[in-house]
Amino acid sequence: MNAPRALVLRAPGINCDRETARACRLVGFATDLLHINQLLLAPALLLDYDFLVIPGGFSYGDDLGAGTLLAKNLTIHLGPQLHRFIDTGRPVLGICNGFQVLVRAGLLPGHCSDTTQDLPGASLTVNASAQFECRWVTLSVQPGPCLFTKGIEHTIELPVAHGEGQFVLAGNEGVTQLSINGQVPLLYTRQHGEMAATNLPSIEEIPYPDNPNGSSGNIAGVCNAQGNVFGLMPHPERYVHALQHPLRRSRQDQQGDGLLIFKNAYNYSLKKQTDLYIVGAGLAPALLPTPALLAPTPPPHLPGAATTSYAASGVDIAAADRAKALMLEVVRATQGPQVLAGMGAFAGMLDAASIKEMRRPALVASTDGVGTKTLIAAQAGRFDTIGRDLVNHSVNDLLTQGAWPLFFMDYLAMGKLDPSQAASIVSSVAAACKEVGCALLGGETAEMPGVYLSGAFDLAGTIVGIVEQDAIIDSTAICPGDVLLGLPSSGLHTNGYSLARRVFAPYALDTVFPDLGEPLVDALLRPHRCYLREIALLHRRLAEKGHTIKGIAHITGGGFEGNIARILPAGVQAVIETNAWDVPPLFRLLARLGQLHREEMYRTLNMGVGMALALSPAAAAQARLVLPELLTVGHIAGGEGVVFKEYQGRGYKDLP
Repeated sequence: MNAPRALVLRAPGINCDRETARACRLVGFATDLLHINQLLLAPALLLDYDFLVIPGGFSYGDDLGAGTLLAKNLTIHLGPQLHRFIDTGRPVLGICNGFQVLVRAGLLPGHCSDTTQDLPGASLTVNASAQFECRWVTLSVQPGPCLFTKGIEHTIELPVAHGEGQFVLAGNEGVTQLSINGQVPLLYTRQHGEMAATNLPSIEEIPYPDNPNGSSGNIAGVCNAQGNVFGLMPHPERYVHALQHPLRRSRQDQQGDGLLIFKNAYNYSLKKQTDLYIVGAGLAPALLPTPALLAPTPPPHLPGAATTSYAASGVDIAAADRAKALMLEVVRATQGPQVLAGMGAFAGMLDAASIKEMRRPALVASTDGVGTKTLIAAQAGRFDTIGRDLVNHSVNDLLTQGAWPLFFMDYLAMGKLDPSQAASIVSSVAAACKEVGCALLGGETAEMPGVYLSGAFDLAGTIVGIVEQDAIIDSTAICPGDVLLGLPSSGLHTNGYSLARRVFAPYALDTVFPDLGEPLVDALLRPHRCYLREIALLHRRLAEKGHTIKGIAHITGGGFEGNIARILPAGVQAVIETNAWDVPPLFRLLARLGQLHREEMYRTLNMGVGMALALSPAAAAQARLVLPELLTVGHIAGGEGVVFKEYQGRGYKDLP
C-alpha cells in the first residue's frame, strides 16, 4: 500500500507552495506540486490524490479581489471533480489566499450541518487596520468536526501575513450558527493567555493586534459541516520546526505547532486509504452521499463487481467485540450472586428473593444522560470519569424518593466505535456502580455512523431502585417555618454545559484561571457527586432522634427554581437566601465571563449546592451535627413557587 498522495496547487502569484509541499512531505505524504493549467487540461487528475492544499500567496495578483480568479477557475472548469473530491471525504486545506479561494468558491462555510440550506454569505475582506498584517498570533482550538484540529487540546501559535483576512458573515446570526455547528475550529486569542469576557449569545471581540484583522467572533479558521474542508488565515506551513519560531519554541522533537495540522490530515488520509484497501471497493465507508457518485464500473484491478460489507457501511462488529472483551471483567466485578444473567445475555436478570424480606416494597426507576459534558470529555480525550457522572446522577435521583439502587443499565452510542474509549467509558460506569453497591446488569454499545460525528458519543442509563412504601419521602409534610439545607456540589455536575462551553469557547482547556487555580478541564470534568452515603447517614441518625427528611431536591437542569418547586406542596414557597453560602469560584467565573445575571445563574446552575433538603428546624439542627458540611440554603414560607432573596440587615430583598 503506497503513501497517501498530496496535491499542492500552484497558480500565478502563489508563493507559499514549496514550503507547503515540504510540510506535507515531513508528515509522510507523497507530494506533487501541480499547476492549475495542468489540471485544466486533465481535470480527472485531481481524483488521483488523497489531499488537496491550496497554499498562500497572491493568486493572479488578487486583481479582482483576493482569491477570486482562482476560485472561478476551480468552480467553472473543475467543479464536478472538486465536489466529488470533497463528497468522498477527502481533505481540502486552504491557507491564507487558499482560504479566500475556498470562501469565494462557495465551499466554505458551505451548508448548515443539519440542513441543506446555505449559511449567510461569507467573505474575507480588508483588515480592520487597513494595512498588511505580518505577525505571530495565538489560537484557541475549538471542538467540532474539523479533522485537521482533532486531538489538539492546547493553544497553538502560528504566523499571519495578509491584507484581506477579516472574516465576515451577513448578519450576526451567521457567526452564531457557525459556532453552534462546530464549524469554527480556530479562534484568535490573547498571546498572554488571558481572554476578554464573553457576552452571550455573542463573543466579545479580541482586540487588535491579537485579533490581527478584526474578524467577527475572533474567527481564524472555518471548516465545512463534515469537517474535511478547512480554511485558515494563519500559515501552519511556516511553523513546522522550532527554528522558525522567534523564541525557538516547540512542543516535542523540535516540531512546530503548524505540523500538527498536516499530521492530522496525513493520519486521516492514511486511515481512509487503509479502509479502502480492506474493503476493496475503491470507496470510503459511509462517505458517499448519493449513488450517482459511484464509479459505473468496478476498478480494473478487481475481478468483478465491487463488494460491500457492514464494516464498509461504518459499523465494525469486530471493534464491538474487542470493546466487549475489554469491559467484560469490570462489568462482572459489579455483579454478585443475585445476577442470574448479565453481559452477553439478551436481557439482564436479577434474583429478587431479597425483596421478600420487605413488607411493602416499591420499585423506583429513573433514566438520564450526561448531556454535552460528553463533548468536553471527547475534546480532552478523557473518558475515565464520565461514567461516574451518569451513575452518581441517577443514584441521587433515587435518593429523592427515599430509594436505594438495585441495578443499572447503560447505553453508549458512538459515530465510530473506538474499543479502548468505549471500554474506558463503561469501566467508569462499572466503577461507580460498584462503589454504590449497584449491579451493572447490562447495557448497549451502539455504533451509529451518520448520526454522531466522528469522535462524538452519547451516554445515558436507567437505574432501578427499591424502597419500603412507608419510607418514601413525603414532601406533603413541608410547611412554613421549615429550613432548607444543602449538600455541596463538586462543580457543574451534569448540567449547564451548553452554557459553559459557549462561555469558555475562546479558551484552551489547559487554561489555568487564577480564580480556579487548576486547569479549566479539571474543573469542568470533575465528576458529579454522589450523596448516597450522606443521605443514608442522615436518615439513620435523624430516625434515632424521631426526625425525618421532609423533602429532597436534586439540583440539576433548571437550577433551584426548576427542581425545588417539584417537591413543594400547594400553599408553600421556598425562599432561597442567595448570600447564605459562598458560591464556588467556577460559578463566579462563568458569571463574570458570560456577564450573566445572578437570577439567571440560580435558575440554571446548582451554584455549589448539589442537593437541597427540607427539614423541620429541630431536624435541621440535628442534621448539622451529623454533617457539618451542610449549607444554609433558605427557608419555607407561605406562598407559591421559588423566590430568590438576599438577607440585608433586618430583612430580605429580592435578588437584583
